[in-house]
Amino acid sequence: MKKFFIMLAVWFVAITAIIIGSYVYPKFQSADYDDVAVPYLKKVIPELSQWDPAAARALMVTEVSASIPEEKLVRGMATFSKLGALQSLAEPKFENVYRDQGTIIGKQTIVEYNTEAKYANGNATINMKLLDRGGYFEIYHFNISSQALIE
Repeated sequence: MKKFFIMLAVWFVAITAIIIGSYVYPKFQSADYDDVAVPYLKKVIPELSQWDPAAARALMVTEVSASIPEEKLVRGMATFSKLGALQSLAEPKFENVYRDQGTIIGKQTIVEYNTEAKYANGNATINMKLLDRGGYFEIYHFNISSQALIE
């Protein structure tokens, strides 16, 4: 009977550690990036929300930008422009960090954030993947999801 209670206690401690760890570890990871990435996102999302393809290209990693055909970028920004003007932006939320991620420019660190935004024609979720350039960021990839884009 004593072994049963010991095993039960070990099981309880392990499950508790896993639950607490799954909450604490993302906070630990985001601490390395939030101080620089969040202000950067608050600055670039309004710039992107002007729906200007040239401005979007200027914010992106040069190598990634060069791989996107002009007509594809123009078409994408025209689609996003259906959202209208940016009204408000929620606090960006850290999603993940991809260390030594294989990219078109070699192995890099990519940091991912999601942000909720309100536009004139509907709400949207903005997913941004940022290339960590060692103290500053550039946009590696972004996507805007909204029901307003479907209608």
